[in-house]
Parts: sequence; C-alpha cells; structure tokens
Amino acid sequence: MKKLFLLLSMICLSLTAFAQTDKGRSSIGFNLGYAFDSEQATLGLDYRYCLTDEVRLNPGLTYLVKNHGLSAFMIDVNAHYVFKLSSMFGFYPLAGVSMSFWNWEGPHDGVTRFGANIGLGGEVYATPEFSLGLEAKYNIIKDLDQAMIALRAAYCF
Repeated sequence: MKKLFLLLSMICLSLTAFAQTDKGRSSIGFNLGYAFDSEQATLGLDYRYCLTDEVRLNPGLTYLVKNHGLSAFMIDVNAHYVFKLSSMFGFYPLAGVSMSFWNWEGPHDGVTRFGANIGLGGEVYATPEFSLGLEAKYNIIKDLDQAMIALRAAYCF
C-alpha cells in the first residue's frame, strides 16, 4: 500500500511541472562546462527572459578556468527559439554574439575578441521553479574559436 501511495504521489507531482517558457517568465542559472580546444573547465551565470512563448533572450557571463597559463571571461547575448516537446521538456537552437577577454601568463598581453555563437540546447522542467539543462555551442572567434558544452541548473520565476 505504501508503494502504491508513493507511486501516485510521484505521478501527481510530475503533473504539476510545466514548460517555463511562457511570455514574461525569467530564470537565473548556474553553468558548469568544458571548452574543448583550450581544454578548460567553464563556470557561468546567466539570465533568461521570455519575450514570447517561443523566443527568449539569454545574456550570460562565463569564466574559462586557467589552464596552461590561459584564462578568459566571455560575455554572451544569445537568442533561443524554444520548441516545447512536452510540458516537461524543451529543445532550442541558439544564436548570438560574444565578447571575450583572454589572458596569458608571461610576456603576452591579453586580447579582447568579438565573436558569434551558434548551438543547441535542451532542458527539463523539473518543477515550476527549477530546471536542468544541457547546452552545446560553437563560439566563433578569430584565432580562438572552439566548441563548448555546459550543464545548467536554474531557478525560474
């Protein structure tokens, strides 16, 4: 009987989850990822605002953790077009612009580069206030372009 009650409770909880991409909704998220060409771990914070039920803006700040004497900060502004595959899952392509600040150890000066982003992402709406996601993007920057992947946990409001 306890197992049946637990199962029914889980079903009821899952029915309350919904797609968090309604016009006017926002989220603040933390990202943890990897930049492939520079072989760096990434840490990031971002904000998402839904302009419509499908389109949202996503400004963010990412830090590429120092590796082999190289570190960077990236400021991105991306646009997402969200496809709601169910009430609990969304998929989106992304495109946007980037400005990055690269620093090297030693006699080299840092360099600032403008670039572009293209990519894909998906997210699970675990509760009305919490989502988990995975995003892969390619950051196109002169001499420094690379593929990146990140896991995201977010608070939605």
